[in-house]
Amino acid sequence: MFRYLFAACIMLAGPALAEDCPNGAVYEATDSEGNLHLLQTASLADPFTFEMHSQGQLVWSMQAEYLCSNGISACWLSVQTNDEEPVDVPVETVSQGESVQYYVFAHLRQTLASMKMDDEQFDTVAQWSMERPDDLMASLAMPVNVYAFKSCK
Repeated sequence: MFRYLFAACIMLAGPALAEDCPNGAVYEATDSEGNLHLLQTASLADPFTFEMHSQGQLVWSMQAEYLCSNGISACWLSVQTNDEEPVDVPVETVSQGESVQYYVFAHLRQTLASMKMDDEQFDTVAQWSMERPDDLMASLAMPVNVYAFKSCK
């Protein structure tokens, strides 16, 4: 009984819900190297902004379009690349009520990595805030696949 009461108190004392964020929300994740990844949203009409921070410093940022179909809702993320066509991947959300608690970009990181390995000239359109690494994979701005709601903007 105490366990359920404690869980309910934690949920009520948790962070604001994304639906309560009039200026947009911030979602975060950590990659396997310990880098902090942020996803910032505003409205559905605005692009998503992805950032990677390493040791407290911004490394790169990039924008991507979040699009959904009419009718049976299917959503995807469109990442701009140096190719003529952007890379599109499906988007899933995990919600609590009307509030998105997680964004899941199905196989985004793996898709971008495999495209870079197939063609070393392939690149995502990103703004680098530090000197770009020489390493083939480290030089590609690659958001992670899953972001959890952190706070309002």
